[in-house]
Order: sequence, then C-alpha cells, then structure tokens
Amino acid sequence: MIVRRFALLREKLVALTQRNFFALLVTIVVSLALLTVTNYFTIKILSSVRAYANGESQYSKGEKGAARHLISYVNTHDDSDWAKFKEELGVPIGDSLARVALTHNGDIDVIRQGFLAGRNHPDDIDNLIWLFRHFKNVSFMAQAIQAWKEADQAIEKEYRLGEEAHHRLTSGQWSSNDQRELIRRINDISSELTLKERTFSSVLGAAARDINHYLFVANIFFTLLILGCALGYAASMIGRILKSQTELELKNLDLTNTNRELDNFVYSASHDIRAPLMSLKGLIEIAQIEDDPEQLKEYLKLMQLSLEKQDHFINDIINFSRNKRVSLQMQEVSLVEVIDNALNQHRFMKGADRIDVHREYSLDKVFSDPLRLSILFNNLVSNAIKYSDAAKDCCFLKVKTYPTEDHNIISIEDNGVGIRPEDQKKIFDMFFVTQNNNKGTGLGLYIVKEAVQKLGGSIAVESEKNVGTKFIIQIPKRQVVSLSTPG
Repeated sequence: MIVRRFALLREKLVALTQRNFFALLVTIVVSLALLTVTNYFTIKILSSVRAYANGESQYSKGEKGAARHLISYVNTHDDSDWAKFKEELGVPIGDSLARVALTHNGDIDVIRQGFLAGRNHPDDIDNLIWLFRHFKNVSFMAQAIQAWKEADQAIEKEYRLGEEAHHRLTSGQWSSNDQRELIRRINDISSELTLKERTFSSVLGAAARDINHYLFVANIFFTLLILGCALGYAASMIGRILKSQTELELKNLDLTNTNRELDNFVYSASHDIRAPLMSLKGLIEIAQIEDDPEQLKEYLKLMQLSLEKQDHFINDIINFSRNKRVSLQMQEVSLVEVIDNALNQHRFMKGADRIDVHREYSLDKVFSDPLRLSILFNNLVSNAIKYSDAAKDCCFLKVKTYPTEDHNIISIEDNGVGIRPEDQKKIFDMFFVTQNNNKGTGLGLYIVKEAVQKLGGSIAVESEKNVGTKFIIQIPKRQVVSLSTPG
C-alpha cells in the first residue's frame, strides 16, 4: 500500500511537471508569435509613414514647381511654361484624387492611379492604402489627413488662379497690375501650403517616434516575459524537487496514522464482534440448565438483543468497508426517493411507531453518489429512532432539503435525548459511544462523516441535552439536474 501511494505521488509530480513545461512552452510560443506580429505590423506602419513622408516631399516639390512655372508663364507668355505648370500641379492633384477615393472607399484602380500621378513609388502604394484605411480614425493619421485636405483646398485655389490667368492672357485682358496681384496670391497660397505641409510632416514624424518607442517597450516586455517564464519554471522545478522529500515524509506520516487507525479498528472490531457472541454463549449455557419457561423466554429475549446488536455492528462494518473501497459513482439521484427508502427500512424498528415524520422537500434531483447518500441517511434515521426520548409524549423526526447558491443542504432534526456538549466534538470519532445506554457501535456517525467527505461536503451538529439533535449536511453542487418541490 505504501509503495503504491509513493508511486502515485511520483506519477502526480511527473504529470505536474509535464503540465508546467507545456504551460511554459505555450507561453513562450505565444509570446514569440505576439512579438513577431508586433514587429511585423510596427515595421509595416513605419514603412507606410515613411512612404507618406516621401509622398509629402513630392507633393511639396510639385506645388512649388507649378508656382514657379505659373509665374514664368505670366512673365513670358510661353505655352511650355503653362504646360509645365499643369504637369507639376498634377502631382498634388493626383494625391488629392487618391485621398478623396480612399475617404469614400472608392475604386482601387483610381486610388493607385492617383498615387502614381503623385509620383509615389509603385512599391509604396499598397502601404499607403493600408495605413489610410486602417488608421484613418487614429489620432495621428486623422490630423495628417485633415492637414492634407486643407492643403488640397489650397492647391485647388492655385489651380483656379492659373486657369484664370491663362484665360485672361489668351483673351488679351492681362495687365501689369494683374501680374503683381497673381504673384502676391501665389505667394500667399505657397505660404499656406508650407504650413500645412509642415503640420503633415510633424504629425507623421511624431507618430514614427512614438511607434519606435512602443516597439522598443514591446520588445523589452516580451523578452522579459520569456526570460521570466523560463526563470520561473526553473525556480518552480527546483522548489518542487526540494519539497518532494517533505511531501513524501508527510505521506509516510499519513500512512503511519492510517495504519494506526486500522490497528485500532481491528482491535475494537474484534472486541465488539466477540462480546455479543460471548454473551450469547453464556445465555445458551444458562438456558440449558433452566427449567422455568418464563425465565427461558427472558433468556431468549436477551439472545435476540445480542443477535440484533451483532447484526447492526456487522452492517456498520459492511457500510464502513463499502464507503472506504467503492469509488464514487456520480449519477442523477432523487433525494426524496433515497430519504423515503431509509425511512421505510426503519419503520419496523423498535420505537419507530412513536415518531411522527415531517418532510419538507425543496430539492429532489441532484448529481451525486446514491451509495453514500443511502449510507448516511440510513445511519442518521436509525440514530434518530434509536435515541428518541421515551419520556416525551410526542416524538418527531423532521427531514428537510433545500438548495443554496453553491450547496445542496439536507437537515435531519429530532426531539430525542440529545447529546451532551462535551460529547459533540467526539461523536464522529471511530468507536466513540455516548452514555445513552450504550445503544450504538461507535461506527455509525464516523461512517456518515466519511461518506459526506467522500462527496466533498461537510456535516455539522446542533444538539441540546433532553431537547433534541439536528444534523446539517452541505454537499457542493456538481451539477444540479433539476429542482422540484414535492407535496
């Protein structure tokens, strides 16, 4: 038995170690995956921001080139300058067309053509589209888009100014005053565009710096997480190795106590089995030399009492063995049926006819072990009848079941002889017998407590001498199948 328990403990430690290693492996793999994803998207965002910064540079160059060629055109009236003005202004106009299409989820080909017209590198276009679509509502991108939109409005003003100048020049309506006014307005537009371009660049630059900072923090965090998990696992394994000897010693002490308890059980059980047999043997010897029929009847009654006590003790030993050795068989059980069966089995017990049974069932179907429930109910009902108070005119037994949030509660209450306060802490000990005429074997309540503990529950007693006793059993809810309230 000891070797088997040590083997089970070793298997448990090995299984725990394997689970911890698996948990560590999962944590490291997930951390590495998150780190990889974080780095990938961070690099993608930074690459997209760089593409927008490059696009802003082309945007600015195109506008400044257009302004220069427009001024040259109004001075020289050379059509080649007008053509170059439209060509250079087509750069920011292309970006503007791409922005509008992106804002309204337009056609992807229109967006690509707009960015290509804005002299963006073809390999950067996918990143430009991705960043706009996924980050347009993020603070830094929303500010950049707003500056871009306002710059496009200035570009539209410059385009209209150029069209107006071209029309007036071709129609002969151009004057020196018009030329000075155009140059002033172009300078104003260029100044306005410079402010918007700076805002656009500074917003994206700040975002790039923040992203770099967050990337550094994320890399440090995941590195420390992986390192911490590895160190934690190593420390945990070292701790378990150091504790294993202590745990084995505790298990050995527990087994020693179990063996001592078993020795006590064997000694007490052999004594309690032998005592009724010796009493029966003595009565038989006396009866053999007795001639008085009335005295013989008295001897027969005493023999019957000895046999009943022996039978009760044997039943307790059987219940004790079944509770110890039979594993839990969890299934749907009717508490009402189990309790009623226990009451019916004891209805012919001496004194049972004097007891009024009161049932209050607020809970019926539960998920539990019928054997343990039957053992504990049979013992508690038997005790209530056995220790009923013959001096009272009215004896009762109240059985109540009800659920709470976490437990199924069963209470069994009687108005019997009660239990002395000094005995209440001992009644669940093996072979402890109260001074109530020595009616018990000392195993019944011990078996009840063992059965309740097997079910993961607890049992408490409330009792007052010559008033009555109440046992309250709490069994955790594993799965409540259904509730009912029988009448």
